[in-house]
Amino acid sequence: MKNLPQLQFITWPEFHDMGFDLAGQLKQTRPHSCTIVSVARGGHALARLLSDFLKLPIFSVSIQSYQDLQQQELRITQELNVDLKGRNVLLVDEIIDSGKTLVRAMDYLNDFGAGSITSVSLHVKPGAIRKSDFFVEETEKWVVYPYEVRETIEALQPIWEKCGHAPRHLRDTLLAGGLKPEWVDAYLTP
Repeated sequence: MKNLPQLQFITWPEFHDMGFDLAGQLKQTRPHSCTIVSVARGGHALARLLSDFLKLPIFSVSIQSYQDLQQQELRITQELNVDLKGRNVLLVDEIIDSGKTLVRAMDYLNDFGAGSITSVSLHVKPGAIRKSDFFVEETEKWVVYPYEVRETIEALQPIWEKCGHAPRHLRDTLLAGGLKPEWVDAYLTP
């Protein structure tokens, strides 16, 4: 049997606490006149928390890098419609995996003439080609955020099957990680 990815489950309270900690780091070092740019979709929940904690406006850009669990060429799928010339920008994504999306997003924002760009995330992977300027934790694990239940189940099931494990083994793993049985049963294919 092949190795399964190690999972790290993040609950809503943990997510909230991590966002609060990150906001505290930013308050001490960044100007108050920042604009948040969220990398859709992953950065939306964290950007919303930071917007609340720091009292800052949010805009978003969508950069698609994955299709059917395979990393593809990065492309902008939703453009920004805001003047960032001279503004200090907080670029927010929840996790930096390879770092390629971060690099692409920073290049994109530089084209807008941003005064400064500070990248923030909750997690970074050790092998990323570029890490965010501020983050809470470095991890090699597959991080499961509380807002991606269906997405996680549908991504993990083929991996479990390829490794020779029955769906019930994945179900047990997801339940042990804190997902509710009704959520898992709604999306796990027996």
